[in-house]
Amino acid sequence: MMKKGMFSKMGDIMVKRYIEDLEKELSQKPEDKDLIFKLGVAYVKINDIDKARECYKKLKTMDEAMAKELFDMMYEI
Repeated sequence: MMKKGMFSKMGDIMVKRYIEDLEKELSQKPEDKDLIFKLGVAYVKINDIDKARECYKKLKTMDEAMAKELFDMMYEI
């Protein structure tokens, strides 16, 4: 089960809006690992594991620790 965190009080609609905002910001800063991580977490929240996995793959080349944290969320480790 995913831990409560920044999305604990947000419904799926709000998370999808948040994802849209993150994607816009990432178009301006495509190498921002914090934005990629947040996007991956948001995808996990709405159970879009394929897109979360894409974020994981990008993060893995930038920051192994962040990538592992996202991986653990994706697979509830």
